[in-house]
Amino acid sequence: MAITIKNIPVLEGATAEDFVRSADKNAAKVTPRLSVEAKKRLRKVLEKSRSFRFN
Repeated sequence: MAITIKNIPVLEGATAEDFVRSADKNAAKVTPRLSVEAKKRLRKVLEKSRSFRFN
């Protein structure tokens, strides 16, 4: 038995232009970087997760 596929909404007109404008504006933003402290915390969590064992 086939399942019907829902229609995918398509942006048109001013809504589409606003979306593209917003996407271009966001694409130009600088990507945030992790601080040294955050990298250390992340490394520690990763090490703990690798050594975790289920009983």
